[in-house]
Formats: sequence, C-alpha cells, structure tokens
Amino acid sequence: MSFLPAVQREIGSRQPQDPIRVTLEYLLQHAVGRSKAVPLQTIVSYLHSRGFGLTETGFQQTILAESRAGDYFIGSGPRGYFLIDVRSDAEAMRDFYENRIRAEEQNLANLRRQAAAVGWNI
Repeated sequence: MSFLPAVQREIGSRQPQDPIRVTLEYLLQHAVGRSKAVPLQTIVSYLHSRGFGLTETGFQQTILAESRAGDYFIGSGPRGYFLIDVRSDAEAMRDFYENRIRAEEQNLANLRRQAAAVGWNI
C-alpha cells in the first residue's frame, strides 16, 4: 500500500488551477519517494511559473501545512520535499519527527529549569 492513492484523490477533488493540485501534480511527476526529493526553491519556482506568488515560507504555511493535516502527506528531508510512496519514506518522516520532538522536550525541560531558578513553577 502507498500514500499515492490519497494524493490522486486529493488532486481529483480540486479545481485545475488550485495551488495544492498543481503542487501535487508536480510532485507526482518529479518527487515520488524521498530519493527523488525536490528542493523547496525548485517547487516555489515552478509554482511562480504557473502564476502562484508563493514564497518558500508561504508554501510551508499553506500547501505543506495542509498536507500534514489531510489524508495525504508531503514528506520532507535534507534534499527537499517528496510524496511518501513506500514504508521507508514514512519511516524516515517518523524518525525526523521523533528527533524533533526529543529536541523540543529538551527545550521545554530547560525552560522549566530556568523558571524554577527564579521561583516559578510552570
């Protein structure tokens, strides 16, 4: 099983000039699996060529964020963004999130230590 059928369903549910549809169609052609990840700037440049004035931050806050809350999922890694196709793609994203969560838990523990040092119990 793959995440790609959910991507196809999402494409089919959107109008032809919807930026999410255009992005997903691009990723289906160029970035299926983490080994074929496409850099963010390349995706944003493509979207600009199609008339969408998104910045890199805009892409992350809209198209990427929506994918993370939807039935499909745009993966990310050191080489760029990709559609999750096989289990190892999903495992790589899981590992990324687990490491990120661990780092944030360390930040939270440090905040609590600093707050306790000034007499705050948070």
